[in-house]
Amino acid sequence: MSIVSIRQIQDGILPTLQILLKPFASEVVLEGKSVLIKPNLVEPEHYTTGQTTNPALVEALIVWCRQQGATSIAIGEGPNYFQPRSALRECFIETGIDDIARRQNVPWILFDDGPFRVYKNHSPRTPKTFSVSEHAFTWDHIINVPVPKPHYLTRVSIGMKNLKGFIRREDKPSFHHVGTDGIHGSVTELNLLIRPSLTVVDCTAPVHKNKNFLLASTDIVACDAVTTSLMGINPREIRTIRLGHEAGLGEMNIAKIDIQGDDLKNFKMNFEQPEDYLKRAFPHLKLCAQTACSGCLIPLFSALHRIENELTEKEEETTIVLGKNNSGRASNRTIFVGECTKVIAEDNTWLSGCPPTKEEMFEFLREQLHKINFNA
Repeated sequence: MSIVSIRQIQDGILPTLQILLKPFASEVVLEGKSVLIKPNLVEPEHYTTGQTTNPALVEALIVWCRQQGATSIAIGEGPNYFQPRSALRECFIETGIDDIARRQNVPWILFDDGPFRVYKNHSPRTPKTFSVSEHAFTWDHIINVPVPKPHYLTRVSIGMKNLKGFIRREDKPSFHHVGTDGIHGSVTELNLLIRPSLTVVDCTAPVHKNKNFLLASTDIVACDAVTTSLMGINPREIRTIRLGHEAGLGEMNIAKIDIQGDDLKNFKMNFEQPEDYLKRAFPHLKLCAQTACSGCLIPLFSALHRIENELTEKEEETTIVLGKNNSGRASNRTIFVGECTKVIAEDNTWLSGCPPTKEEMFEFLREQLHKINFNA
């Protein structure tokens, strides 16, 4: 039976981590082994935003790995596609990972520096050609350290999706819409290629209803399933989790998972799904983004959060179109974003970029929404 361990942090992260990981001592043997710690450093943001892994947890894991006898430890990540290549290293620096790496005397690795393993015609669920960091295969153990987040395309982003960081930056967008299962199938295939020994979910950000707790498992699907249930969602509703279970990657049925540690009933996370956020904050805004990738979607929602309190005088029906092969129709109140929409934007308002930066997205949407709402 798959085990998921859950513990509230009360006496510090390291003592909690030591108790949290005891159930996996016989499965994850680190004596004399090399360990790669893979956090979520999607952007250069502090962990309190809920977007990146807490550096204090990464540091505690380094200490724990040493206590277990690991002989070589490193931290590695490939940040999100919406980050300009020139800013990728900032994701290690601004998140505090660089500081703890220097303090603990371990290297940090930007996967986008290479080397890569190239896959061609690997599966109908993956792009025809894509590259994965060789670091996914050269370490004895990978410890996957995601943060739980809502996601426009997959509803949740936890352990399974965190492995996308191993994909070469330029190949990440192609994983979003490929084959009949889209991003759900491509993420499942990626999890069949890359097999972390341990997943530790970081629930320490103050955006959570119950902050300062951790979950862990050697079963990545079970870990995602339990975390999803704490987010208020039935794991069976998450297609990535279902496909992972069907592929034999792990258990999704909560009743068949041995949940050890603190009582699950004491925990609940406070998340708002992107669709619910749009209905609440922008009830007259329609988003046509079924074929968009995270490169545009993450800057888009970041910009909307910054803009939402400014549009109070008028609320005009407006459509924002993102992604390839989109059916969004042009009108005076349609905004087009990203290179994928260039062919249908015609003479309407359009923001170039693949993808646009966060600041470009913010300035553009702010200007256009103000123009539509205040000059209509």
